[in-house]
Amino acid sequence: MKKSYVLTALTFAVLVILAVGAAGCINQPAQTTEINVYAAASLTGAFTEIGDKFTAANPNIKVVYNFAGSQTLKTQILEGADADMYVSANDKQFDPVVEAGLITEKKVLLKNKLGIAVVKANTLKITELGDLSKSGVRLVIGDESVPFGQYTRTIIQKYENDSNAGYVNVFMNNVITQVDAVTGVKTVITTGEADASIVYVSDISKADKESITVIEIPDKYNVIASYPYGILKATTKTDAVKKFESYLTGKEGSAILTEYGFSPVSAAA
Repeated sequence: MKKSYVLTALTFAVLVILAVGAAGCINQPAQTTEINVYAAASLTGAFTEIGDKFTAANPNIKVVYNFAGSQTLKTQILEGADADMYVSANDKQFDPVVEAGLITEKKVLLKNKLGIAVVKANTLKITELGDLSKSGVRLVIGDESVPFGQYTRTIIQKYENDSNAGYVNVFMNNVITQVDAVTGVKTVITTGEADASIVYVSDISKADKESITVIEIPDKYNVIASYPYGILKATTKTDAVKKFESYLTGKEGSAILTEYGFSPVSAAA
């Protein structure tokens, strides 16, 4: 009788231990994977929204962004930064990473145009590129190291070549400050430090349009900017990164990019 009691007690104890262990396994939260996305500063608004919605749909994957000028991101990656995906605002800052053998495959995410940003009041009545060379106009532009600064110089050179001799020098004489990321432009304009800038159309969000107007630049002077991207070969989170890539280039991501003024390549294909 005593032996039977002991066996019953031992059996009960084992069952309790197994039950507790099973419950622990069931209640154990799934591990969260963090992916590091290095993206051009001009993508800040759109990518932040995409990241939030992607994580809501995929709670076990957290997107951690590093937004900066493409040249800064390029340098960081070449120096060994822990990036899983890199999205640049031009080929010049992307190709060195490819040439270093760090990217699995170069793809194009989207295209973008540039426009003239002015304060809503626009008291100087700026309506076209020619007005940016008027006396007294204060300009803020991207410096030569960043894509939108390089594109600005291409645009004004195209304009000068179209029977507007001397335009580039006069334009550059009106420049009061140069910045290394498009995020620095809006503050300078809205505070009244500068009157205008040449920026990506996508940089001026719905909220920004309450205080800033974007004037179209004709295609014959404009630059169609391509944004290349790729997954880093060194990533250890391939499945998570590819899942984010699918969302980014799919219907949901493309819709958000379009809303922010970009032209997603996947959406146009």
